[in-house]
Amino acid sequence: MSIWKILFCSCEETESVLSFLKNVMIVVLLLLHHDPPTCDAISNNQTHCKPSSCGKISKIKYPFRLMNDPTTCGDPSYELSCENNRTVLTLFSGKYYVQEINYKNYTIRLVDPGIEESDCSSTPQYFLTGSNFSANSLEEEWVPYGVYYRLGYENIIYLNCSKAVKDDPWYVDTSPCINRDSNSYLYAFANTYREDDVSNIFYVGRLKDYCRVKVVAISSSNLPNRPLSYQQIHGVLVYGFQLSWITSPCRDTCGDKLSCYFNQTSRDLECSKPYYDCQYPFGDYVNCTQISKPLVLLEDVLLGIAKGVLQIFGILKSSHSKPENIDFKISIELGRVTGRYILPFFGPRYEYLNAK
Repeated sequence: MSIWKILFCSCEETESVLSFLKNVMIVVLLLLHHDPPTCDAISNNQTHCKPSSCGKISKIKYPFRLMNDPTTCGDPSYELSCENNRTVLTLFSGKYYVQEINYKNYTIRLVDPGIEESDCSSTPQYFLTGSNFSANSLEEEWVPYGVYYRLGYENIIYLNCSKAVKDDPWYVDTSPCINRDSNSYLYAFANTYREDDVSNIFYVGRLKDYCRVKVVAISSSNLPNRPLSYQQIHGVLVYGFQLSWITSPCRDTCGDKLSCYFNQTSRDLECSKPYYDCQYPFGDYVNCTQISKPLVLLEDVLLGIAKGVLQIFGILKSSHSKPENIDFKISIELGRVTGRYILPFFGPRYEYLNAK
């Protein structure tokens, strides 16, 4: 075969490879400009929705909605129901009475339906603790409700004991209100969290061998650092507990990519860029707000080429990439295919031409 034919074939192959690489770069550029579709949570129809009311809760408005409101009104994640003229919110299959919706600090106050104000013998119907909720943060998975961070939470723990507890004053006897049988004692423990004093924290070692937990209720009251009477504990349960629904207005105000918080001074929501440590494919760490997507995709392509070359020599057998982002997966795979199947065409022909 003449040198001209070899060069002509090599040029044709080179043009095809360059054409392929050009297509690769086009795909990469398309990925750079690809953004998932976004939409505003508050549609234009929301402005035409009249506030609803149920019982003592009036002016129920976005993001809340009553079950029978028009489908275009409110957010389904914040749907309430009106039962026996009482506003009800369903949480973890339990139905809680709504006592108040605060549109200024984005909280909702709830009370367990088993608690009656005029009857101190009434006890919580549902098992609920603060650990059922996450602290509100848009940096985590989106959830409609969270613990109101300015109040935190306290747990009221009811315990059935086979004999009287005499060595722990935080075990509050419920007998002034609740009649007990001759074989058991019912206590309430107001569990609070304070860094300066652990005397009122209920932990595993504090559970008596002869007691078992009956039910746990959540409270948002700022309890004093001393044992309470059971009437006072019941009063705390009558007030109920507050949850924050700030994630909805934060999402509407700041979108899904920014952090959001409630400024207590200005009483407004403020957006900020979240700080994360992100790692480039080649190992460098950088603030995620400053990361360069083009550079990440370029490094992914180069990383994929290296993987493809290693597969040729049998050093790397798996072609699966670790990134969860589909853009980065495609970039690595494009590079791997180039290194595994395209570059080998140049190796033998380059050596052949040099030999000539």
